[in-house]
Amino acid sequence: MKKKLPMRIQSPPPSLPSSPLSSPNDGVVLEDLMGPSLPTDLIINILLRLPVMSLGKFKCVSKEWLQLITDPHFISTHRELSLTNPNIVLVKKVPFLEEPLMRKCTRVDVCALSFDGLCKNLDFSLYLNDDEKNIEMLPSKWDLICFVSESGFYACNPSTQVMMKLPEASCCTSGEVNAGMGYVKERDEYVLVHLFDRSLDIHVDYDIGCEVLRLRDGAECSWKVVDANCPFVVRGWGVLVENVFYWMIWDEYNQPGDEAIVSFDLGKEEFGTVSPPEGCFDPNGAWSLVELGGRLCLVDNVTRPMTMDIWVLKDIENHKWVREYSIQMNGYTNDMLSFIVPLDFQDGKIVMDAKQESLDYYDVKKKHIKRMDHLIAGDWNWLRLYSESFFSLRIK
Repeated sequence: MKKKLPMRIQSPPPSLPSSPLSSPNDGVVLEDLMGPSLPTDLIINILLRLPVMSLGKFKCVSKEWLQLITDPHFISTHRELSLTNPNIVLVKKVPFLEEPLMRKCTRVDVCALSFDGLCKNLDFSLYLNDDEKNIEMLPSKWDLICFVSESGFYACNPSTQVMMKLPEASCCTSGEVNAGMGYVKERDEYVLVHLFDRSLDIHVDYDIGCEVLRLRDGAECSWKVVDANCPFVVRGWGVLVENVFYWMIWDEYNQPGDEAIVSFDLGKEEFGTVSPPEGCFDPNGAWSLVELGGRLCLVDNVTRPMTMDIWVLKDIENHKWVREYSIQMNGYTNDMLSFIVPLDFQDGKIVMDAKQESLDYYDVKKKHIKRMDHLIAGDWNWLRLYSESFFSLRIK
């Protein structure tokens, strides 16, 4: 298969933040003010707080700055700082016709804001040769975002504005795309798991295979089909917690004790099942899986009126769940409740996507929700969190 080169996004570079490192004149850096007058430790401290696109330009200042910015410890520290101060990413897909073939394509607009909404850190567009109706975005909250369409999977690093089409995945005869994306810190790699049906009819004798793609910084990547088959049809996107992916099972849930969640252990390459909280699981309810604070959580938006219950899997071996949060949702309408999705746990607050209309914060101690609807203006398809990173999408 012919290797596909990464696509550089053609858009004006974002303006640099106001700092003593840059001047109003494009490409002019006040090296004389920084180099001889400030100690190296202070220069590093300032550089660590700049976005990746700006640092890419400052590599050209001098050999000393190039060495500082490309040092592995600097890159690692920059990423750790970025994780503590993530961005809000708004993603919108816009259909257009490519001339002269008049082929349906899609422009994907990406906008990144600071958490307080006061600063727009990124604003650029991607272009996919697919009908916008067939493009989906996988859940994520790290430095990469991932799209899937009829033509395959795409990975993008918003910090560098580089997108790459990933190697071709196995064909799914049912037409359904079930996948999961996660980051494994110990191996410094992204993992993409794809479940694909090899049978002709998903409702009769389905045959669900599984393949795994591991994406490392600047390295080649390929799919590996594992021996194990997924025992159930699943719904929703996979959630990665401690090297295990989890999906909700699509099959009918009959009685307490039945499995409601399927798991896939990346290390053992084996599937398993997890029982839901005993005596309260409603298969017809708006239940979903998320990862919060490194733990697997089951979110229930409908069992109790105007309440979001978040169950945490405390004991993985014995499938013991604890209802850790019960959030009163009186400030929302009934039709919104099933669309509110927790995104992350930051500084004692649960960050929630409220029907792609607002980014809301639930203070765990004060038990209070703060609506941040002023941060999101316009028609956006997806809302995610992301952190700055030098992660390189290129095939050597």
